[in-house]
Amino acid sequence: MRRPIVLILLISIIISFVYTKNYKDKFYDIEGKYIEVEGIIKDAIYKEYYYEYEVGNFLIRDFNKEQKINIGEYIRAKGIFKSSYNMVIDEFDYGMYLKSKGIDGILNCEYIKSSKSHNIYSCIKNLKNSLEYVIEDIFRENSSFINALILGDKSELDINIKEAFSRAGVSHIIALSGLHIGIVIYIMTLIIGRINNVVKFFTISALILLYCIIVGFRGSMFRACIFSFIIYLAVFIQREYDGISALCLVGIVLCIINPFNIYDIGVQLSFLATLSIIYFYNKIDKYIKCPLVSTTLSASILTIPVVYYKFNIISNVFLISNVLIVPTVGILIGLIFIGIIFYYIKVNIIYLMISKIVCFIIFYIKSIVFYLSDIKYSYIEFETVSLKLVVLYYILLMTYMIYNERKTVKEQLNEVRGYN
Repeated sequence: MRRPIVLILLISIIISFVYTKNYKDKFYDIEGKYIEVEGIIKDAIYKEYYYEYEVGNFLIRDFNKEQKINIGEYIRAKGIFKSSYNMVIDEFDYGMYLKSKGIDGILNCEYIKSSKSHNIYSCIKNLKNSLEYVIEDIFRENSSFINALILGDKSELDINIKEAFSRAGVSHIIALSGLHIGIVIYIMTLIIGRINNVVKFFTISALILLYCIIVGFRGSMFRACIFSFIIYLAVFIQREYDGISALCLVGIVLCIINPFNIYDIGVQLSFLATLSIIYFYNKIDKYIKCPLVSTTLSASILTIPVVYYKFNIISNVFLISNVLIVPTVGILIGLIFIGIIFYYIKVNIIYLMISKIVCFIIFYIKSIVFYLSDIKYSYIEFETVSLKLVVLYYILLMTYMIYNERKTVKEQLNEVRGYN
């Protein structure tokens, strides 16, 4: 076998699946009981009907909304506990989703008390608040879109925009992924310039790590960060690397850290898109000779069935929308970061000029997205989906990939033996 690590990954996924299906929830015995939870808030979301705080492996929901408690504060809460085990909402396995995020259950609190605390979470929150304030001050009416684009915060993003991006097949643009990490690395490389390679490597690695911590070091971002680090390390030490092997290593690590990661839709799409690009890009580009089109088509080969099954939708205009929009995203993110830098060093004329360019690019992106998503038959929406069809698709595709791998191994052996 040319890549034994692929087999190790498949075994890891099978073990994770068996483990999660036979998982005995240690908190199931306290289901429906009145308990107390205390700790530091790692994340907070302020929704319309309740405030939600992540403390340890629990979500605490405050429906009274008497006070907004910030990330980093120490809280003590009491209420009724609901385990994430077997938590299904409208046929959606919400419990598995929570488990993939490392959440063991939800506490619907009746009493909550907080106290100030200084820790890493409060520092990260202060830094994120500072960035959000700057974005709001520079970009005004586009701040919610930019927060989604570079900070992964879609809480203030209009639902119509989310749906339009999904129908146009470009929702990955406002979902933090390897695309964003790659753009950030490229921008940092340009800014740093030709400094010592060792300093450049550690500087970029530290900044990428900081960026991932700020936006949330989980799931797809973890995959993107570690995968990018492996690739950049290979470039730094001037060694060849195998993309599929590197990706498989990241997948194995994700399974070890949390076996429930296999149910995270973000991880699934991010992993499959990367694998699809690595495996199919050269085969497609050999005929099309257009990198952007080849990348878009290759990424869709392994991801379309998941989008079909999970979201009941397939975009018919994804190729056009990606070709028209993706090239502008790199420019847009670069200009946003440059604008933020000049804001902090108080060069007003430059960041004000940049803000106007950014607003124009966002207007262009939204115009394209809304136009394409509103075209008749721009997308197909399914009332029901077939798991058998998805499984058959992947079986046929895996058969082709295995055949192709065996063919490649045979050709390599013939070359070693001196055959043509």
